[in-house]
Amino acid sequence: MIPVALIAFSVTLAACPAVILVLRRSEVLDRPGSRSSHDTPIPRGVGLAVALGGISAAGLSPGLSNWRVPLVVVSAAFGLLGLVEDLRGIPSLQRLLAQGLIAVAALPLLVQDLSGPLPWRLLFTFGVLLWLVSYVNAFNFMDGINGISAVQAAVAGASWWAIGSAEGATTLQVGGAIVVGAAAGFAPFNFPRARAFLGDVGSYFLGAWLAVLVVVGLRAGLAVEAVVAPLAVALTDTLWTLVGRVRRGANWHQPHREHVYQRLVIAGWSHTATTLFVGSFVIACSGVGAMTLVISAFPGRLAVDLTIAALLVAYVLSPRLVARVPMSPRPAGRGHR
Repeated sequence: MIPVALIAFSVTLAACPAVILVLRRSEVLDRPGSRSSHDTPIPRGVGLAVALGGISAAGLSPGLSNWRVPLVVVSAAFGLLGLVEDLRGIPSLQRLLAQGLIAVAALPLLVQDLSGPLPWRLLFTFGVLLWLVSYVNAFNFMDGINGISAVQAAVAGASWWAIGSAEGATTLQVGGAIVVGAAAGFAPFNFPRARAFLGDVGSYFLGAWLAVLVVVGLRAGLAVEAVVAPLAVALTDTLWTLVGRVRRGANWHQPHREHVYQRLVIAGWSHTATTLFVGSFVIACSGVGAMTLVISAFPGRLAVDLTIAALLVAYVLSPRLVARVPMSPRPAGRGHR
């Protein structure tokens, strides 16, 4: 599946400079603010190039079969919402409502031909609805420093490419390869120094793409841990931060800088060090989750689950455990989430 990854990479890489130029001329810029760690205006919305790369590769790949339309349509719909947010701005609660409407409209595409007892089908359908909105937002919230979104997307895509190859899950394999290529095409413009930001168009598009691939993997009968583990860090960081803010009585839907990775940056870690640190946990969780493909007995499965849980606990506690470790000075980059 290397060709589809190369298509996504090439289109994204080629489109980024053009999109950057248009955004600069249109003054669609992320200007430094009180919650920013960059000190110059940077084009916001270059994730449009990522969407172009992903959609182009999907359109030219025969391996997506019946999932091509759901994958492209759902991701593009969320990406379009993100583009409106980048260009005009949408109040947070209205944005959440719009996300919910997109997810509801996507359900017929994602749960078509679902078999099993009615209660199970209803539960799965509701789960897909909640999952789409939750993960798109989680991925968006994790897009706060240089390179972090590209790394997370690339690791998840590579994991699913490997799993799909091993298990004959072609759609998961191809979809994973495409997101690796698209993320890699954007990375040079955002890491280690940021010349462009994904914007909501990019984070919504990638978040939806990854979320749909989870549905694809689960419907293919793959182990939950193998499919979900690559996204566990983003989910845990977002949930941990949200619960903490609610407990303190903070306005949960307002922007902030309280995510685990943001606290590491505030403590003095560089964007590069923090991104690599987060990426290492994503790799570790993905690798452990993939072990369920060869470990199906209860004791082994439980050991896998406990290991993933331990990794996630270590991650959320990391600001307390490692913030005193001296790191290189923090470079300019995005930090406005």
